[in-house]
Amino acid sequence: MRSLASNLHKVIQHRAAMRLNSNALRLVNGAGDGMEGLLIDRYNQHLNIQLLSDHWQQHIGEIRGILSAAMPVEYLIVKSRRGLEIKEEVFIGTDPHTTVEEFGVKFDVNLNDGLNCGLFLDMRHNRRMVGLACKGKKVLNCFAYSCSFGLHARLGGAREVINTDISRKILDRGKNNYQLNGLSFVEGEFIKADSVSFLQRAFKKVNTFDVIILDPPSFARHEGKVFQVKRDLPKLIALAVAVLNPGGSFLITTNYSEISHSDLERILARGLNGRRVAQVQRVGQDKDFIGSNSFKESYLAGLWVRFL
Repeated sequence: MRSLASNLHKVIQHRAAMRLNSNALRLVNGAGDGMEGLLIDRYNQHLNIQLLSDHWQQHIGEIRGILSAAMPVEYLIVKSRRGLEIKEEVFIGTDPHTTVEEFGVKFDVNLNDGLNCGLFLDMRHNRRMVGLACKGKKVLNCFAYSCSFGLHARLGGAREVINTDISRKILDRGKNNYQLNGLSFVEGEFIKADSVSFLQRAFKKVNTFDVIILDPPSFARHEGKVFQVKRDLPKLIALAVAVLNPGGSFLITTNYSEISHSDLERILARGLNGRRVAQVQRVGQDKDFIGSNSFKESYLAGLWVRFL
């Protein structure tokens, strides 16, 4: 059996050969890299290690030593996950903030801000794909989180972008990312709202868009309402189709492992309401997520849909 040191050196060399156009990537993707229960993400010179199994606790010192010898490390945090409980321990550094770049776009990340530090690395290629399709377009970025898709859209030449999310704190991070890239914005570009309700209001007001991004959480609770992606996805897709301009495009993604690409295609077909589709492209995690969709912790099913 290959040693831990041998395994880590192998995956580090493999990632180094990838052309990702980013200084952030997944170094170890659990079972996909033969290290089940261990996830390691690199954000510039900051490292985020997630332990999904108690087995890895005894190896933290060795992992830290191997990583520090292989690359410059300014900050290293270990997050041990047991269900919804997360235990965090910092082993190197004091400042959890760093700046990540992908395709020249900059993002502020904070490794001490729970599991989601400000940028989902697996969506890198999808952000680039959408951004390149937004020149001169009116774009709606639902469930915007820190507005990474909106940022790519603006830098790709979109004439208007609206980012919606239920969290004011998260939208403020989006504003910081805009400023980090030298972009000005208006308050109407960041709307604190439940994205489903926003789409319903847009339909009533005949407020339509050329590009729509839908990257919903698997589960969310807001003002007494509960969003469950398995239950609510058909309604969400139908609403997006209803407010999409002729010739428009939309992206729908989910990391809920019980929804496959085929499931998404069936839901899309039911929600078309007579609209004609020019192309449906399946999308998923970027290539540094080795073994993607073969285990629950590394899953993403998505469709990039262009309409006539």
